[in-house]
Amino acid sequence: MGRRIWLLTGASGGLGTALTRAASTAGDEVVAISREDLSDPARVRRVVAEAVTAFGRIDVVVNNAGYAAAGAFEELSDSAIREQFEVNFFAAAEVVRATLPYLRAARSGHIVQISSLAGQIGAPGMSAYTASKHALEGLSVSLAEELAPFGIRVGIVEPGALNTGFRQSWAGRERPGAIADYDDLAARLDLLGHDTHRPTEPEDVADAIVALVGLPEPPLRLAVGSDAAAGIRAARTRQLTDLETRWIA
Repeated sequence: MGRRIWLLTGASGGLGTALTRAASTAGDEVVAISREDLSDPARVRRVVAEAVTAFGRIDVVVNNAGYAAAGAFEELSDSAIREQFEVNFFAAAEVVRATLPYLRAARSGHIVQISSLAGQIGAPGMSAYTASKHALEGLSVSLAEELAPFGIRVGIVEPGALNTGFRQSWAGRERPGAIADYDDLAARLDLLGHDTHRPTEPEDVADAIVALVGLPEPPLRLAVGSDAAAGIRAARTRQLTDLETRWIA
């Protein structure tokens, strides 16, 4: 395959940095949209238009920017929950809306949504994050059907825990609405923030994404990491059991 043009959000660290390197090593060009730009839809559209002007097209769109607002749902403020969705869901939706006219005109392209194991399961203390990732996946599975007639593919990447420092902000975080009943949950999240067990390197996920977009018939979903595969398998097994044993005609 010839040189591809990538549009990537969240390129300043972790998986974004690794993906930029992997795409560049593959001979591709990467245009990055900063997280600050994502809060301004007009700016997003200008960056997309400038990328098309500079390179003639966009081949791969990767919505990678995101973070996790950890904490018990009852303790989270309205603003914290809304900001979680603004970054993890609405910013990604805006990038898709900004790029679709060009992808549709070209009758080609691949939109890659960086979700998470959290997009398929629930987790105590992660309600806002898992809700935003479930929303992103819901959008993506519908888009996959909606855009297929135009030759545009959609992929959902679901990594497990990564060696990126993603969880470090959970340790020692402020709890302005602290409720004593959630102290044990807060302590567990604090321990996760200091966890040194790092099963998957971001470079491995980046390589998997580059391979994904090069496939002639790519899958809709790609779980990366043994913890992601095990967690999703367990969740779907429970769901299937419920369906087969507790359904109502």
